[in-house]
Amino acid sequence: MLWTPLLWLLACGGEENPTSDGSDGTPGSSDTTDASAATGTADSSTAQPSTTTTTTTTTGEPGITTTSPTSSGDGSSSGGTTGGRTCEGELPAHWIDGVDCGDEPQVQVHAYDPDTWILRQSLCTSFEGPFMMLLFGSERALLLDTGDGGIPIADVVHGLVEDWSQAHGGAQIELIVANTHAHGDHTAGNDAFVGHANTTIVGVGEAAVREFFGIADWPDEIVPYDLGGRVLDIVPLPGHEKAHIAVFDRATGVVFTGDTLYPGRLYIADFPAYVASIGRLVDHLAGHEVCRVLGAHIEMTNTPGEDFEFMQPSHPNEHPLELDLTHLLELRDAVEAMAEPMIEVHDDFIVYPL
Repeated sequence: MLWTPLLWLLACGGEENPTSDGSDGTPGSSDTTDASAATGTADSSTAQPSTTTTTTTTTGEPGITTTSPTSSGDGSSSGGTTGGRTCEGELPAHWIDGVDCGDEPQVQVHAYDPDTWILRQSLCTSFEGPFMMLLFGSERALLLDTGDGGIPIADVVHGLVEDWSQAHGGAQIELIVANTHAHGDHTAGNDAFVGHANTTIVGVGEAAVREFFGIADWPDEIVPYDLGGRVLDIVPLPGHEKAHIAVFDRATGVVFTGDTLYPGRLYIADFPAYVASIGRLVDHLAGHEVCRVLGAHIEMTNTPGEDFEFMQPSHPNEHPLELDLTHLLELRDAVEAMAEPMIEVHDDFIVYPL
């Protein structure tokens, strides 16, 4: 089972966004739009590695389910400490998992806290089932990733922005659309935001990411980005993909790691860069209290070390989304100890060099 995705990736050459060289139609820059509002796959190489209780309500929009934070009883966290800090935000007891496509919405929208929303695309619309994060500050909101396409992502996000604005006096707030990295299952919905008022779309390549966030020394420089009373640390994280970033939210203590670390197969295109990136992230977090580590997919079952079949359209008995700082340390130690890149199965993730 482990070799199935590797063979597929090598045969297909991956699905890197064609603009991942630093352009998005406007090389090295971000797009700002002010018109009226409307409405993946890992890189591959030829090197062969060695192998050693949620409250749910339906919104007025079709195909969208909103969940509110409540206590959970199946392993999903609802407060607690996971890596040195009490987690004030809550996660649902159950994410949509593709088991019942007749009733499952296209997008699950979960309120982690009043200023943080987590969205999941249904596996019924994409076997990737990616997660997207929406973080609000007093001046702007940041959307991390837009999914794998075929879902009303712009309608969902702009609805949340409007609701948040109304709850905070009705002032307009700018939406920043950015991506953890350039692969299509995270960027396919970007174009849906073109032409929307008060919306800036960050380019998906390294040059565009560097310019927007003001990173002069890529990948060694870590920069703050202020949403207005909510400062995020933008951490360059190449290895899975060359323009990959992680985001550490100082307000919540959550680290958003995209495809670099999540409960699943951690595809690594550039192993030395990946090792350096994990070390850089760990070193940076040493000066902060970490609550949770949230990636962009779930590919592991609740059985330790067991993943789902590649491209499996449903995930019964799915691993929780959240990991913590101990997993990040475990990953760092594992890749640093490898004399050469190799597939290595851990309880909650699989190191998977390409």
